[in-house]
Parts: sequence; C-alpha cells; structure tokens
Amino acid sequence: MEYRLIHFNSARPTGAFTLENQFVRVFLAILPRIFRDADSFEGLHWHQHGLREPNGHWRDLYQAFPYSDDLGVPDVCTMAGWTSLEHMRSFVYSGKTHPAGMSRLQAQLDRSQGPGFVMWWAPRGQRFLLSDGWERLQHLRTHGSSSYAFSLDEPVARPQVA
Repeated sequence: MEYRLIHFNSARPTGAFTLENQFVRVFLAILPRIFRDADSFEGLHWHQHGLREPNGHWRDLYQAFPYSDDLGVPDVCTMAGWTSLEHMRSFVYSGKTHPAGMSRLQAQLDRSQGPGFVMWWAPRGQRFLLSDGWERLQHLRTHGSSSYAFSLDEPVARPQVA
C-alpha cells in the first residue's frame, strides 16, 4: 500500500475579519498566488481551501464575504496531499511565494490556540474533508505528536509498505 502525506494548516487573522482590515486584504490577495505556485510543485497531488467559522460551519474560501462580525474571527484553512515530507518541505521553505508570503504575515496571526499545522500519513486514494484536518489539528493540540497527528518539529516516518 502506498502512503501520501496529508497536511492541514489553519491561520486565524488577528483583528476583525473584514475587507477594511489590511491584513485580511493582503492575506486573501497572496493566497491565490501561493496556490498557483503550489500547483507547479513536484510532489503535490491536490489541495483544498476553506474558511471555518467559530461555530464550526465551513464555507468555501472564495465565498468568504460577506462575513458577519457577529460570527467572530474564522480560521482560514488549507489541506493538501503530498508524495513525501521532503516535497512538502521544499514548497514550504523554497517555494517562490510561500516563504515570503508567510513570513510577511506571520506576526499578524493568532496562535493562541496552539499549533496551526498538522500532518499525517494516509493510504493513497483516501479522501478527507477539511473537517477531518481540523479534527487532527485539535488532536495534536491536545495530545501532542503521534502517528495520528504530527508536527514538523516531530515528524513521523512514512508507514512501511506491506
């Protein structure tokens, strides 16, 4: 059985989630460029993106607005399937747009809930919803790294093919 690396990340902007917030405007403007860059990267099989409202409701990232202030600040989420940890790291640290974009925005993300990034190995072809990634992130935040949900700081080796 072949395995793929799945990664899920969640970024919660500081401040109100409105187009008047300069960070939100810049963040949403940078994301399509990062996604296009990702599409050209070797080892990326798929990616999906969404917005998780504090009440647990999911919406498509491209349907983010209008967004009611009454909902609270959402989490902007991405999940992707990679051939390997090395391919994913190459994109995160060496891509044309991701390193610069994320370093520019890092200081304006709310990390008070804990890590915003989780990974796990899954059999090739297995499908996931963004809510599955969210659940794995919560597991990592509560229990730390394991084969079920791990971090870049404590990666887990790919399962051996039987």
